[in-house]
Amino acid sequence: MSRAALATMLAVPLVAFGLSLGLASGARAQTAEQLTALRTACEADVKKLCAGVQPGGGRLVQCLKEHKDEVTPPCQASLGALAASLRKQ
Repeated sequence: MSRAALATMLAVPLVAFGLSLGLASGARAQTAEQLTALRTACEADVKKLCAGVQPGGGRLVQCLKEHKDEVTPPCQASLGALAASLRKQ
């Protein structure tokens, strides 16, 4: 799977979720930056832990949550930062 395809699979459900919460434009920019960090930090985890998961509908994020004890610290940190940011909105 190409890096671009993986980035799209991770970003689309998260961005859609964030936008559905009605985030302000400044928050959207911050969230977009966090999504970029998330894609970078979690790429190997998705390939390793969620290789058979069909992208879309939040399935990749759910897979990472289900494997939270196996996810690398950088990915955990990125997921936590994004979740915290979305809760503040």
